Amino acid sequence: MNVALTIALIIVLLSGAVVSSRAIRRGTIGDRAVAMDALTAFITCGLLIASAITGDSAFLDIALVLGLLAFLTSVAVARFIERRGL
Repeated sequence: MNVALTIALIIVLLSGAVVSSRAIRRGTIGDRAVAMDALTAFITCGLLIASAITGDSAFLDIALVLGLLAFLTSVAVARFIERRGL
């Protein structure tokens, strides 16, 4: 089972690297917001996999807080884009 979790963690890390390149490249603010939202989702998945590997429940708490903050940030950025007309 540890091999499968390690492979899953590697896949999540590689996906995060690809998405972070999209957040860095020039694009609209909406593209960057979606890339950052996807990046936080990958970080959350990495924390959940790390919790499964180590058995430490502190990673679960951190993943939960990160997911809530990512949701609130996405809503705030969407409202900003809507009001500014970007």
